[in-house]
Amino acid sequence: MHLDITLNFIRYNKYKILKGVRDTLDNRIRELRQERGLRQTDLANMINVSQQTISRIENGKNCLPADILVDLSRLFHVSADYILKLSDSRITEEYRIEIEKNIGQRMDAFLAYASLNRTNQELIYILIKRLQEQQNKK
Repeated sequence: MHLDITLNFIRYNKYKILKGVRDTLDNRIRELRQERGLRQTDLANMINVSQQTISRIENGKNCLPADILVDLSRLFHVSADYILKLSDSRITEEYRIEIEKNIGQRMDAFLAYASLNRTNQELIYILIKRLQEQQNKK
C-alpha cells in the first residue's frame, strides 16, 4: 500500500516537473522569437519547419526535437542549455569567443588612437567622418 502511494506521488510529480520544464522551454522559445520581432511563420521558414510545429512546441503540445533545438540555438545565438533552462547564460561558447575577438580588435584600434597626439586624433576623426559620408552615398 505504501509503495503504491509512493509510486503515484512520483508519477504525479514527474508529470508536474516535465510539464514545468516544457512550459519553460515554450516560454524561452516564444521569448526569443518575440525579442527579434519574428512571427511563428517567419521562424518556421528560417529553420525549415511548419508554422504548426512552432506553435505546437510553443504551446507545449509537442516536445522539442533535438534537430530543432540545435537550429534554434544557432539561429538565436544562445546555448541549447539556455533553451532547455539548464543555464541562464544565453550565449554559446563559440559566440562568446567571437565577441571577445571583436572586442580585442576594437580595443587595439582604440589604444592606437589613444596613443596619438591631439592633432592626429582630430585628423583620424575627420577621416572617419568623410569615409562614413562616402559610404552612405553608395
